[in-house]
Amino acid sequence: MDGIDFLIEFLNDYYKAKLKNIHDIAGNVHLSGYSELYKKDLFVKIFSNKDMFYAEQHVNQVYYPEIYLDSVIFEDNYVVVLKDRQLEDTDKKKISREQAYLYGNLLADFHNKLTGNVSVYEDKNSLGEQIDTLVKTLQNTEYIDDINAVNKIIKERLEKAQLEYELLPRVVLHGDFSIRNIKKYQDQVILIDFERSCIGVAYQDFVKFFFNEVKDLDLRNAFLKGYRENRPFEIPSETLQSVLLFKTALEILNFHLSHPEKKFGRMADDMLVAIREDKGFLEL
Repeated sequence: MDGIDFLIEFLNDYYKAKLKNIHDIAGNVHLSGYSELYKKDLFVKIFSNKDMFYAEQHVNQVYYPEIYLDSVIFEDNYVVVLKDRQLEDTDKKKISREQAYLYGNLLADFHNKLTGNVSVYEDKNSLGEQIDTLVKTLQNTEYIDDINAVNKIIKERLEKAQLEYELLPRVVLHGDFSIRNIKKYQDQVILIDFERSCIGVAYQDFVKFFFNEVKDLDLRNAFLKGYRENRPFEIPSETLQSVLLFKTALEILNFHLSHPEKKFGRMADDMLVAIREDKGFLEL
């Protein structure tokens, strides 16, 4: 019996449950099943990364206290136990203006409720240092030639971008804001999956969403209108936008190193191309 099987056996005994593995990729394991202890279905997330565990735990405790049930640390595994819910996917192919507005409102509500109220990871290094660290992790990969070419462009912009970045207010980011993590539940739209929540500037939660999913200008502006109904937002300069787009691309490529299914496809490659073509900013 391997470590995960032993842990599942422990959890089944602890919660008087019949949990089954429904997802297991790169150390991120999801279980579900009925618990006699809680008299309800459980959704269990098992992490090997401590920061991801604490992000998922702390955000759910504040944002969804009605579904947060328990946490367990078992050897090198970190477990968050939630009430399972019947969630429906949102339509990612046909986003209306009304939906875009609603999603902007939803993200602003998340930023408002979590900022200042939860403890999540914050990288205290400068923006340049954060980028250098990510570039180093990708040195011996197939991506490095493209990365180095774009990094030369970014270094020329970094000083100006850094000054602006330091002045922007910090929020608790969702960390992976996308249609994939917006679900329908009891006639409402909700956010899920908070393991990548961290401290940053609000625009960082917009990058993948706008670059990959909401390219239509009317939809982007509807989203911004919805966001601004709940929280002030000023669009960063094109210089800072391009630097943060590069940082996002590096994060995606770093994610792909440990996730061979490459769920983000060619998004990071397209981001690098956009910067090289001087299109690394939002059209609004």
